[in-house]
Amino acid sequence: MGKEKSWPEQDLHTKKITIQQLRRGYHGPPRFLSGLWRLIDKIISKWLGIEPLRQDKLCIISTELKQHRGQPVPLNDGTVITPGDRIIELHMNNAWFLNMKAKLVNSAGEIRWRVPSAFAEDLRYLAKKLARESYAAEVKALYGTTLLYSPAQRLGFTVKDFPKGLRNRLTTFYLCGLRQTYHLGKNKAQAKMRRPPVLKEVWISKSRLIDMYYPNQLPTNGM
Repeated sequence: MGKEKSWPEQDLHTKKITIQQLRRGYHGPPRFLSGLWRLIDKIISKWLGIEPLRQDKLCIISTELKQHRGQPVPLNDGTVITPGDRIIELHMNNAWFLNMKAKLVNSAGEIRWRVPSAFAEDLRYLAKKLARESYAAEVKALYGTTLLYSPAQRLGFTVKDFPKGLRNRLTTFYLCGLRQTYHLGKNKAQAKMRRPPVLKEVWISKSRLIDMYYPNQLPTNGM
């Protein structure tokens, strides 16, 4: 008879945690699937036409131009986004995280400081672009879905609850996978989330963006 294989208690515990995470739908995939997550991310970005905000330097923001198809969304500055309005959806440019990986994996403080700082820099660039370029006349707001809604709120965004349901769970699971793959690297302590991450929508009107990040400037319709 073959020797019965026994699993170390720690391995069994790890397996149990992984299964629970997958069932709940809010933690990312097992770490050995990181390569698959990168491939999926590249395919989705190409399919949706998601492009880095800047070509002259490595930026943290990627953008996708689209129409709002949901319910009316009131923002903190009084702007109301209605169905059919043109919006820019913001995405994280994961190439930035790969480039910063050596600095981000060793310190949670580096993540808390560098990510909002880089995001604010790109928002200033985007505000200037929207204020000066003619195509921006039809853009009414910027939108994103994120697990990092507290920094987004400090950057001037209106934070909204993401509707509960299957889409919420799948999006959260997917974003947690990206977070593990690109953002956290070797820092396993950060990868073990003590509380379930919460998915939120973040919005900022074009006028508020310009007021905050490119003040005293008005859209010039390309002139």
